[in-house]
Amino acid sequence: MNAIQKLSAHLPTLSCEYFPPRTPAGWGTLYATLATAHETGLDFVSVTYGAGGSTRQKTVSLVERIQSELNIDTMAHLTCAGHSRAELETILDELQASGIPAVMALRGDPPRGSHDFVQHPDGFRHASELIDFIQRHYDFKIGCACYPEGHPESANVQQDVYYLKLKQDCGADFAVTQLFFDNDDFFRFHDAARRAGVTIPIIAGLMPVTSVAQLGRFQSLCGCSIPAKLTTSLPPDSPEAVIEQGILYGLAQAEGLLNGGVDGIHLYTLNKSHSSAAIIAGLRANGRLESRD
Repeated sequence: MNAIQKLSAHLPTLSCEYFPPRTPAGWGTLYATLATAHETGLDFVSVTYGAGGSTRQKTVSLVERIQSELNIDTMAHLTCAGHSRAELETILDELQASGIPAVMALRGDPPRGSHDFVQHPDGFRHASELIDFIQRHYDFKIGCACYPEGHPESANVQQDVYYLKLKQDCGADFAVTQLFFDNDDFFRFHDAARRAGVTIPIIAGLMPVTSVAQLGRFQSLCGCSIPAKLTTSLPPDSPEAVIEQGILYGLAQAEGLLNGGVDGIHLYTLNKSHSSAAIIAGLRANGRLESRD
């Protein structure tokens, strides 16, 4: 049973996200991590896309390799940023020819050093437009992003619910959330989305904490709140203990979401295997998730 079949059957999926490294050492770390991922029986993996399409070819090559060599359903991120419609067609054609089953359709972040998104003269401005284009011309399953605590550019969470409904209406098959650390934020958003007519599966995106310094970066990049129970649990003078506490917190968070009926758990790995693998092992040991058939 693949990920889409699981989601259709209301069975929770388990997935991880990776990014194309910039250095040879980074590629070595990633391949070691992917070997571990293969052993954990993930339902799918996703591969991100650099700002303005800066890792375009690396993303395409990596998803093709994961799909063919590890036999794991793979989802390629694709952004509007920096691309014309013709360029997007070229990428989508290549992904389709390689048998990639799903695409994560995103607006994309502004290029490094810029604060404003600039639409390509012959491109799309919003993720909903890209989703509509893919849905009309291709057979991919389409993922989209959503934001339990609100996108940094949104006026409020209700505006994010509106845009999620729009993405669904344009053809999105499922949504994956931005990272969050308080499950109440997820469930409030989830319930508001359902009341607004969103029926597609909403997969929860979790980031295992591996350092105290990460928390400040998370807040500045995506505006997520950091619960006091998380910050007080992290010993400032022991990096190893921080990693272990991050695993315990992530495992408890995932179990709480599964208890609440979440459609799936998506782990943002930062290309590191230990924390995500430990959380997955904990969920398996507790009987919370079944391996893919």
